[in-house]
Amino acid sequence: MEHERTENRRKGIDYRPLGELLRGIFFILFGLYACFAQRFNMGHFEVSQTILNVLGGVLIAYGLFRVYRGVKNTFFNKD
Repeated sequence: MEHERTENRRKGIDYRPLGELLRGIFFILFGLYACFAQRFNMGHFEVSQTILNVLGGVLIAYGLFRVYRGVKNTFFNKD
């Protein structure tokens, strides 16, 4: 029964890696915004710049991880 389900799956583009790429780009953009918004007068936060830099660094690192996974699953998939 399980074998039939896997054979009946639609063959084609897997959209999950594309979602990984898009989420990674959004996280990177949010991280850059957290780091540079107060410096360029694009926003004002009631939190110290040190905390915003740490949060931005974490968001950028997570975004890079997501982009890496998306690229790996899209272009280097062994299937």
